[in-house]
Amino acid sequence: MPKDGMNAIEITDLGANNQIDIDPTVKAARGVQISIHGRNNHLIIGQDTVLGGGMIELRNHDSSITIGTNCNLTGALRCRAVNSHIRIGNHTTMMGAQITLHEAGMITLGEDCMLSGDIAMDVSDMHSILDKETGERLNMPRDILIGDHVWLAQGVRVMKGARIGQDVIVGSRAMVLGTIPAHSLAVGAPARVVRSGVTWDRRRLQPEKGFCEIEENVVQPSN
Repeated sequence: MPKDGMNAIEITDLGANNQIDIDPTVKAARGVQISIHGRNNHLIIGQDTVLGGGMIELRNHDSSITIGTNCNLTGALRCRAVNSHIRIGNHTTMMGAQITLHEAGMITLGEDCMLSGDIAMDVSDMHSILDKETGERLNMPRDILIGDHVWLAQGVRVMKGARIGQDVIVGSRAMVLGTIPAHSLAVGAPARVVRSGVTWDRRRLQPEKGFCEIEENVVQPSN
């Protein structure tokens, strides 16, 4: 039975040969929806994960969404094409991201990632850009890979083909177009590294004691 104000998950399966594996410890807020169309799709949600709001959608065939253990996710996860896949690692949190695949491919988030609100990512531009002379498509879909312990701040956009290394912080409103190496702080559009050799912590850590003592001993200017 649902506990702590959580509710049973509303699941709609209108396809065939789909597999849904939701651990009995999973909790969901009111209004969370899981919708599956097509065939041969697989949804896995691991132990002690909380779905805080939004929806999960598998609209086509031969696709999958895998969510690890002890995650806390709010937002939308949508696989809308044949052979499209989302993988979310253990202990990852999400406050309002839109993770979608409009074409075949994979989006992978590592373990202990922290996604703020108004975040979007897709392996596709959703429409085709063509060479005028040859008709060749120039903007093919590309997978997105996000490593362990990555912090995406408010409003980040992660574009097709992005590669973000572990222990990376991406600043608010940044747009990730290429590769961000591990232990980097990246900001801007397109995102560029402004500091290397960093990591981050979910806790709001206080300054070191020695630093506080120095600050207290600073002579204040007189009026």
